[in-house]
Amino acid sequence: MWDIMLVNAVVITMDEERRIIPDGAVGVEKNRIVFVGTSEEARKYKAGEVIDCKNHAVMPGFVDAHGHGGHSVFKSIVEDTSYWMPVMTHAYKNYITDEFWYREGRLSALERLHAGVTTGVCVLGSQPRCDSPVPAMNNARAYAEVGVKNIVCTGPCHVPWPHRFSRYEDGKRVKKEVSYEEVLESLETVISELDHANEDRTRAYAAPFGVITSVDPSAPTPADRCVRLTEQDIRQAKDIRRIAEKYNTRIHTDAFGGMIRLAYQDKEHALLGPDVHLQHCTGLSFDETLILADTDTHVSVAPGMRQMTYRTPVIELLELGAVVAITTDGSMLSSGFNMFDAMKRAKMIFRRAMNDDYYLPSEKVLEMTTIDAAKCIGMEKEIGSLEIGKRADLIAVDLMNPRLMPRIHIVDTLVGNGHPSDIDLVMVDGRIVLRDKKAVCVDEEEVLLAAETEALETAERAKHLHPFIEKKPQWGKTKIYFDEVRFDMEENRRDGGHY
Repeated sequence: MWDIMLVNAVVITMDEERRIIPDGAVGVEKNRIVFVGTSEEARKYKAGEVIDCKNHAVMPGFVDAHGHGGHSVFKSIVEDTSYWMPVMTHAYKNYITDEFWYREGRLSALERLHAGVTTGVCVLGSQPRCDSPVPAMNNARAYAEVGVKNIVCTGPCHVPWPHRFSRYEDGKRVKKEVSYEEVLESLETVISELDHANEDRTRAYAAPFGVITSVDPSAPTPADRCVRLTEQDIRQAKDIRRIAEKYNTRIHTDAFGGMIRLAYQDKEHALLGPDVHLQHCTGLSFDETLILADTDTHVSVAPGMRQMTYRTPVIELLELGAVVAITTDGSMLSSGFNMFDAMKRAKMIFRRAMNDDYYLPSEKVLEMTTIDAAKCIGMEKEIGSLEIGKRADLIAVDLMNPRLMPRIHIVDTLVGNGHPSDIDLVMVDGRIVLRDKKAVCVDEEEVLLAAETEALETAERAKHLHPFIEKKPQWGKTKIYFDEVRFDMEENRRDGGHY
């Protein structure tokens, strides 16, 4: 007898044949898929629970190959503007408690759950909070409680070293200067304790802040500044390679124009190859695109507005045979962990980039959030499609609403008009973690209110957040102007910031 059987669904398998079964069924025993076929074929089997999925699409859960921890709690405080990155980084480098990562983690995991994300990569901060294993441990604990698979990513911040970090303990700010060597020790602790933990629903990857540490960390670097690798560039690449190989784990980091060509100067240790997936990759030259394809380096991309300035060569990478995943990049005011939204934006942005509305058909876009995203993180044998033997990670999408009718071309319909509110069931490892649009494993109200409390308490401690909390209304205006300094960069540096 199976544990669960879902019947009468439109089953979108994403298997090698990309089968869509109009009146399909999926059987689950323990944490694995044991049957994929028609409802008629499934009638000869019995299950402890039979779920009628009439007027639903059952499909693999989304795999979000890149997002950030720390952002969700602050998304209603700071808008995505020029000061967003330094404000965020300064807050979670200096003005949070260890409990912050637990409360924020539950909030971001809950948002992902409602968006149908069954596996999500979580980089701990923009520049990773890497001074201690505690943020990673608390983030992992939070995701485990909500029930979403979590890939925790941490590693060295950008140069120079040492870094100043601080945290609040018993209401007092405790400052600490952390060396590069101490960060590597912390990274090894995180990987050794979290990789394959929580019945293998938690993974841990080595994630330095950028392929190269000597150039701009968050934007393409001009060619005349990408001349040669520094000693720290070489050392960090060797160290990350050593740690990843020691624990048989993967590498995830950001990359921008100039970094790939520079990293390739040291081919032996470069953070490139099939065990690596790189986020963003905006502003790459064509020769850098060729390097990624030739080294079988996987790429993940968040289709946001910055693609209008420096584009990721997504179409070129795909046509060269590279694996590319669509990601959310995390939660902020301008976007969230909404994979439906990410798919729509990807189609719009990259079609406009190519000036051709025939690029990125819906079928390809759905691959890039399921099976291709699973390949990107090295888990395609386990997740990303509904196939016998794979782990039972799936979602049921309610098709009976005006946006999704008529259901003539189901993939076009879901990619073009789908929304997280359409998802009313989520299963992770054979366990139902969202039923009737409500989380099963946690008290949603408690999670939400605790996160709000954490945001307000952090803002009370962090004086640089005050101007953003006390935002002046802008009714009737076409542009925002300020009559005071919103964020003092020099004060930020004196206070332990890094920008």
